[in-house]
Amino acid sequence: MQLLEKNIDAWEQKANKILSHFNYKHADEIDLYDICWRYGIIIKPLNKEYFTDSEEYISINHLKSYSIPSKNGRRGTIYIVPDLDPIEKRMLLAEEFCHIYSHFSSQLTVDKLTLDKQESQAKRMAAYLLMPNMFIKEIYEVTLSEPILISDIADYFLVSEEFAHYRLELIHNHKIDGFIQIYQRLWSLEIF
Repeated sequence: MQLLEKNIDAWEQKANKILSHFNYKHADEIDLYDICWRYGIIIKPLNKEYFTDSEEYISINHLKSYSIPSKNGRRGTIYIVPDLDPIEKRMLLAEEFCHIYSHFSSQLTVDKLTLDKQESQAKRMAAYLLMPNMFIKEIYEVTLSEPILISDIADYFLVSEEFAHYRLELIHNHKIDGFIQIYQRLWSLEIF
């Protein structure tokens, strides 16, 4: 599918560079804990006992996840609420990893415009990291024998349907609810 090779932006290049250090054969093998460990990123529960400064904890205790980049390279610490749904936790870890990998400032110290821009960039890179083109091609191939819905795609990549919609919109520039092949042509489905 040539559509996937056309528009590779800087965020996708970064995600591909990260994934090139691993030998994942299936989408569900993408292990954020392993990726973080390889890059020297520590993952801790978002609990008061893990903070030496109680004011720092008070400023972030309403969040589900938070990352603090270190001054040395692409390292840092990710704090995440421990009892989250595994799919939500996976997506949040990916996004926080992308913050540390790409941004060198604390999210609490930047202005709103910069924060919104960084959040958008981290989400985009996380989408490329969790749903790389090499595995999206496999989804297209499955449609040769059967239609596939967004729920199937989300399950395959271990992400939410909303996240799968977002990633597919990065490729197709419109909402996708599934795929089907008719006469050797790939068609996207949108459910109204």
